[in-house]
Amino acid sequence: MDPTTVLTSVFNYVLPMLPAQWAAAVSVIGSFVVSSCALAAYFWPRPKDGSKWLPVYEAINKLGLNGKHAANADDAVAKTTPKN
Repeated sequence: MDPTTVLTSVFNYVLPMLPAQWAAAVSVIGSFVVSSCALAAYFWPRPKDGSKWLPVYEAINKLGLNGKHAANADDAVAKTTPKN
C-alpha cells in the first residue's frame, strides 16, 4: 500500500477526534519530521552493506518519503553498476 494513502487515511480518521489546536500541532510536527528526514537523506550517502547505520539510513529515507523517487547519487550509482 502506498504510504501517502496510509497517512491520508490515518489523518482523516484521527484528526476529527482531536481538538483543533492539537490537530494543528500534529500536522506541523509531522511535516517538520518528514521535511527534516528528506533533507538529511539528500545529504547523507548510503552506508555500505552490513553497516550498523544502514537501518537508520533506511528509516530516515522512508520517513522522508525518499523511496524510489529522489534517490541519492550514491544509491542511483549502486543500482546501475553491475556487481562482479
